Amino acid sequence: MSRRLRPLSGLDAGFLYLESAGTPMHVGSVMLLELPNKKGYDFRAALIAHLAERLPRAPALRRVLHEAPLDLGHPMWGEADDLDLSAHVRQRKLPGKGGHKKLMALVGKLHAEMLPRDRPMWQFVVVDNVEPGIVALYSKIHHALLDGQGGIALAQALLDIAPVKARRGKATATVAPARLRKRDLAQTATRSTINQFANLLRALPATLKLAGSVGEAVGMIGSLRDNVLLAPRTVFNRQVGPSRSFAALSLPLDEVKRVARGFGVSLNDVVMAICAGALRELLLSVGELPKKSLVAAMPVSLREAGNAEANNQVSMVQCSLATDIADPIARLRAIHASTGQLKQRVAAFKNLIPTDFPGLAAPLWASGLSRLWARGRIAEKLPALANVAISNVPGPPMPLFLAGAKLKHYYPVSIVTHGLAFNITVQSYAGQLEFGLTACADVVAHPDVVAEAMVAALQQLSDRLPA
Repeated sequence: MSRRLRPLSGLDAGFLYLESAGTPMHVGSVMLLELPNKKGYDFRAALIAHLAERLPRAPALRRVLHEAPLDLGHPMWGEADDLDLSAHVRQRKLPGKGGHKKLMALVGKLHAEMLPRDRPMWQFVVVDNVEPGIVALYSKIHHALLDGQGGIALAQALLDIAPVKARRGKATATVAPARLRKRDLAQTATRSTINQFANLLRALPATLKLAGSVGEAVGMIGSLRDNVLLAPRTVFNRQVGPSRSFAALSLPLDEVKRVARGFGVSLNDVVMAICAGALRELLLSVGELPKKSLVAAMPVSLREAGNAEANNQVSMVQCSLATDIADPIARLRAIHASTGQLKQRVAAFKNLIPTDFPGLAAPLWASGLSRLWARGRIAEKLPALANVAISNVPGPPMPLFLAGAKLKHYYPVSIVTHGLAFNITVQSYAGQLEFGLTACADVVAHPDVVAEAMVAALQQLSDRLPA
């Protein structure tokens, strides 16, 4: 049973429909935590008690999915009447002597597994035997629930700035029961679809006003065409298989900032240059570096200031990685010029980027299109708009704690899809830049090689800093 039905937007539901193409659409993280020196401390038990206490502040973890009857609209979120935390918090142990390499292999395996839809769509896995005094926590949550900013809000609800002793809690959290009938589902779905059609009609005058006239509309379309990049086809633009590989990397935030100041560019420019240098070296080593520059797909937030809703309000922009330039400094400056144009593109077309669409029969036609996309290997036949996905999310600047354990590292884990088989996500944490490299294992079997090249790319830039 569940209550408080809330229809998904078209963008949120899209992450569910895309799974019909065979690609899991959840995001997550790998935390390395230092265990407190307390007799009888059990991290998994402490975490379950901690979650039970924090659930009122974490609505995304209580949501359960309901399908609309007769495909009248997008699926809906309801609030779970009971939540078996012991089923959501699993436990694994690395074999032998454990270690970082075995942890990364396990993360790749876990990240390839779909989340079940008959319960709240999230999962934590406590991983023991990583190294003495350290436990790992792999987490995943479906992207239909939240975007990067929503993930930050969730982390703020669960993490503490000092060790907090969790109260002893039950493994099952409950709320007051509520009756839910098919009629309730049908009425909610119908109202939502009608509102979505109405919103489209209301937005039409503003869109036409933005265009101004036929002449201005043609000019705007021409401007949009001029701003859309076509990426060279690379090994990354392939149909992805069911397996995933993962690697993690930490770089000192102060050093990246020093490089940014030294060359008069942004921190994000340096992050992009580090990724570009590593990707260039990878493709050079296998003789597959295209003459034309690689293009990165970068998420941009469409969220208004002060909006803290736990949903998706995000789109994508393109950024040239200047991988056709051999000199790392010239490459950095070219990336700086490319990112400087992004704000103009987003400002010009932000109001034209849809985040919602009517849900009438969408579970049928959208899922069907996703299956067709996969079976026809269409991503390999259409021109590529990007080669890799790169995302940079600001994180907490101070050390944090979870269920009494100190968080040492906080690596993001993300999504790969057909045509975009490699994803690099980075977030700042406590004086470090934490990189998570997620890939289709059939395309990039050893992303740790790219991680090592990223260390070298930063060093190249540091060595060339002006005196």
